[in-house]
Amino acid sequence: MDDEEQRDAPAVDEHNRLTEEFQASGIDPSELGFYDQPAFLAMEEHDKNYIQKYAEWIISRPMDADYEAHVRTIVPKLAAIIASALATDIMPGACITAYGMMTRMLDRLGVWSFGLYGSANLYVPQRGLHQSFHALDFDPGPNSVTGHAWLCVPPYLIADASLAFQDWADAQMADVVPQVVLVDDTAATVIQPTVEDCAGEAFRNFRGRQLPLTGPELLHCLEPRFAAFGQRFPAHEVALGELTVRYVPVVVRLPSLRLEHINLETEWGRSAITIWNDVVAPAFGLQLG
Repeated sequence: MDDEEQRDAPAVDEHNRLTEEFQASGIDPSELGFYDQPAFLAMEEHDKNYIQKYAEWIISRPMDADYEAHVRTIVPKLAAIIASALATDIMPGACITAYGMMTRMLDRLGVWSFGLYGSANLYVPQRGLHQSFHALDFDPGPNSVTGHAWLCVPPYLIADASLAFQDWADAQMADVVPQVVLVDDTAATVIQPTVEDCAGEAFRNFRGRQLPLTGPELLHCLEPRFAAFGQRFPAHEVALGELTVRYVPVVVRLPSLRLEHINLETEWGRSAITIWNDVVAPAFGLQLG
């Protein structure tokens, strides 16, 4: 066994263990999007973190050259289509909608993926720009959400088609954020996140005075799951020209709505199924019906 095979062995062992666990629970993991299966949903009812096993199964899944080539063909094209739809439909801050429709569409296109939710911190030092979307923050109101959502689509650690369409405190940020962020392990650096990465300033100051704690102790008190989760799904820093983004996931997300129901009743933009039927399916040469 060479060095590469030795490095892959623990992941293969984990993947086989998870496969056996799913099958023993009546779940068929050979089916894309098997998180919809009744047996999976039944397990999730007893364990709200069960969806993390879906993500762990995907990141430990062996990948041959043909499948990797398939992913690298499909994902950039689909991400560009979704980003274009967000821009055309003027859908600011639609990261939850974007990750959901992209995940569902990838299921149909034969690509394994899952969503991640957490914090995104953007820095442009040359222009003195900084903006954060913190997962831990005060409730912004009924029409807004804290934090940010993106996808993991191995070999892409980060696939983000909505970052460019957030509400910017400084309009200059729109000049430096690319429409699509696609990053594999050759372009992302694992980081140890700080409480400043994960919690809004007013929120962390308020909670820090209550506890009272600061630094790592405050972070792990505010988000007790973070230590274990971060070992399996680490935070990454990505350099994108002038822009640096620190992505800090705190939980796995999977869409609860089918593609036919995502963004169906909203004042912003087209429904996901309309985008699929009118744009995505024709772009990939798929027949409808």
